[in-house]
Amino acid sequence: MNPMSPEGLRTFLRTYLSEKLASRGREIPQEFGDDCDLLLSGIIDSLGLLDLIMAFQEHCGCEIDFDALDPEKMTVVGPLCDFVSAQIAKG
Repeated sequence: MNPMSPEGLRTFLRTYLSEKLASRGREIPQEFGDDCDLLLSGIIDSLGLLDLIMAFQEHCGCEIDFDALDPEKMTVVGPLCDFVSAQIAKG
């Protein structure tokens, strides 16, 4: 699996969030999937979103223009991973 494909990024996201939540004695909820809103479900907060953006950029090794992503989709797993993968493909 290509780590920069949408599927690879979903795997990265799940691992990243699992580690963050485990450090707080929590785990990823059962309903974690493409339509899971990370903010509304309480998985991350606004500061956690900033950390996640930086983690994606570090993982991908490049700056990602998150301003181009619809703010309502920024915290939804599927659209977020699809967007990051598309941004990487554009170069």
